[in-house]
Amino acid sequence: MNASCLTHLEALPGGETFPPDAPRNGSDGAVLFARYDLRRVRREVTREAIERGPATLWRYAPLLPVADPAHAVTLGEGYTPLLRTERLGAQVGCRDLWVKDEGRNPSGTFKDRGAAVAVSRYRELGVKTVALNSSGNAGGSWALYCARAGIGCVDILPTDAQASSLSHCASAGARTYFVEDWHASGRIVADACRQYGWFNVCTLKEPYRLEGKKTMGLEIAEQLGWRLPDVVVYPMGGGLGAIAIWKAFYELAELGWTGGKLPRLIVTQYAGCAPAVKAFDEGKLDVEPWTRLDVPPGGLKSPNPPGGRLVLEIIRRHGGAALAVTTEEALDAVAEMARAEGVFACPESATTLAGLRKALARGLVESDERVVLVSTGSGLKSIPVLPQPAVRTIGAAAEIGA
Repeated sequence: MNASCLTHLEALPGGETFPPDAPRNGSDGAVLFARYDLRRVRREVTREAIERGPATLWRYAPLLPVADPAHAVTLGEGYTPLLRTERLGAQVGCRDLWVKDEGRNPSGTFKDRGAAVAVSRYRELGVKTVALNSSGNAGGSWALYCARAGIGCVDILPTDAQASSLSHCASAGARTYFVEDWHASGRIVADACRQYGWFNVCTLKEPYRLEGKKTMGLEIAEQLGWRLPDVVVYPMGGGLGAIAIWKAFYELAELGWTGGKLPRLIVTQYAGCAPAVKAFDEGKLDVEPWTRLDVPPGGLKSPNPPGGRLVLEIIRRHGGAALAVTTEEALDAVAEMARAEGVFACPESATTLAGLRKALARGLVESDERVVLVSTGSGLKSIPVLPQPAVRTIGAAAEIGA
């Protein structure tokens, strides 16, 4: 694994810079971003060298923040399939449709990318315990990676967190707590970190979760022959994943490894928690808190997404959109993806397919454009939420019928 080319952290807005040699949280509304010596990367690294790397996200080590490869904490995350989905594309009217299947990661979701890289970096920097709020998937992922790294993890979850995430947390030994008022969960984590000396790794409170998730964008580019798609459709909760993918695209463009325009971003949210969609439709620069949540258990439960302002900026800068999807539309899309292509996506992920249908109908996407749907997690994470199948018990072949 090649050495990291990390140079410093930059706070935005404002532009203040910091050395990356100590754990650091953002403050006063600023978000910390990791910055790299891209001229050094151009001199020392080639696309061909990347392609010869390990079949994990660590193939992109020069663009990741972990200084010493010995500190990399891995469960085999990353380099998930990017699947050409011709039958699904034909059904929705999109001739060049692809699905990035993040359900193949160790815990079943893309959250493993952020956990792997951030846990690796914080172990390298001497952090002993991290704490975060999570609707479930990130909490389970961080619990597993912290166990792998030998550091402590504190998870704050909503009372309707799914059993699969709770099992990950408890089995891995994370200190796990429920919060009834989910709007207060971020404040509770911040207060606990100050009181007990833990490090706050909530969404966009630190810089390195984003760096792990950035590898989704790096992989999409590489798997398409270093050509970017026209459109990426992404399910938005806190906004970190979408921002991370676009950071990857910006860095690749700076390196000269990709050409042409950057893709358009379309984010999807449940209609029962759609602060980014509302802000986009109303022409606002930032999101406003969503007061009444009405979403199924699982992800996309961020009433005041920390990345809302940045996501809206990306959408508008590159001609994208934000679309709301009902729970029923998402559940129908789960079945459609599975039947057409064998991709068993969670409902949150399936909002991308339902959103693409709307985008095509509204003329936001043309039928001949190359579109990537990011399926952020496996349907195996969402079994209690999905409709129960009607299965008949038989005792002989004759009872099956033609």
